[in-house]
Amino acid sequence: MTAIVLPSSRAVRPRLTWLLPAWFVVASVLGSIWPGRGGQLFCIGALAGVWACFLVDSSGDAASWLWPALLGGVPILLLLGRLLDRLRADPKVWVVLSVTAALGAGYFLLQGYAELDHALERHGSLWSFVVCALQLGSYGATIALLAFSARRTVHD
Repeated sequence: MTAIVLPSSRAVRPRLTWLLPAWFVVASVLGSIWPGRGGQLFCIGALAGVWACFLVDSSGDAASWLWPALLGGVPILLLLGRLLDRLRADPKVWVVLSVTAALGAGYFLLQGYAELDHALERHGSLWSFVVCALQLGSYGATIALLAFSARRTVHD
């Protein structure tokens, strides 16, 4: 068997190609508004692009980290979204998985504190936890959907 196996040449609708980076931009902007203490929750939530802050001098508050994080994260999520679209993943499933994973991430983020008041006192707002959990949920949904879609494609 020396033939090269190529995916089908049917047209791919770019739904997740644009949904993933758009969600990352919106959530990162919200994360820079409610970054948590010292920008900790912003860094956790914008994990896909926060690595770029180390390449650019972005000292200071979380608002100065926003542009490098967006420049680092948007291309990655664009590529992951394109891959999901090529695997014919359903955006509705991504939304359901994202909400489910966000609930789990929010639960685990708050488990480090004895009471909710301590968590809010340390990070300033419940919104910082909500935004961070939603971002982590989107990453978890993306990884899970990649695994499910790739497995389905292999078995088809």
